[in-house]
Amino acid sequence: MSARLSSLLSRATELTRAEYRILSYLIDNPTQVGKQTIRELAQANFVSTTTIMRLCQKLGFSGYSELVYYCKQLLSTAEKSHQLKSDENEVAEPLFDQFLANYLKTFTLISAERRQAFADLINSKNSFFIYGAGFSHIFSEYISKRLQLIGKDAFLSGLSDSKNIFINNASRYTVFIAISRSGETEQVVEKARIAKSIGMKIVAFTRASANPLAELADIHFPIYDDAVNYHCDTIESSSFESNLVLMIDLLLSRAQRF
Repeated sequence: MSARLSSLLSRATELTRAEYRILSYLIDNPTQVGKQTIRELAQANFVSTTTIMRLCQKLGFSGYSELVYYCKQLLSTAEKSHQLKSDENEVAEPLFDQFLANYLKTFTLISAERRQAFADLINSKNSFFIYGAGFSHIFSEYISKRLQLIGKDAFLSGLSDSKNIFINNASRYTVFIAISRSGETEQVVEKARIAKSIGMKIVAFTRASANPLAELADIHFPIYDDAVNYHCDTIESSSFESNLVLMIDLLLSRAQRF
């Protein structure tokens, strides 16, 4: 039995006996993950492929391939963590496990539907206005560069730009992406309101709690933040930053595959 895959049980609600049998099979046979097609998995458990698809949806995935990808990520993480701990010549960083756990918390906060919605948006739109204030501007620049690398028109803006610069340029873009740790920075929220008023799609990356920017967003990505102080975007460093970069990489890499 894979302890890492057993975390799937926490996502399972109101499963039928057949669906639970499939889930138990995956947990008990981690070496088969990715090696079996959906038909082979169905035959091994005496169920239909439709039953497997229903299970995937109940677990929050769009389909079988996404479930397999998620399981592989969990197993890969477990294997690498084990290698670090078992190698006598390596000194494991005490905070590594904590940061890894925090990233997994972020991942569980974001549904498969939301990730797919972002992938669809990236693939269907070509012009993006990226905005970040303070320390978040560093990450806004990063996502802007990543979008440019896949051929998108990405305009980067921040606190040093006047309101007029935003208003004059906003109409050229169809998607407004804002990064704000607190989700409460006045300048960011103001720009998001303007963007929404002219029909732009709003994507927001903030900490995982209620905030004005999240409420304005069409697609909100709540990033787990283990900091004590939540009231400022710059006052305290935490795993928020690393969680954010990893999530941006995951989302954009996933978008390119679809």
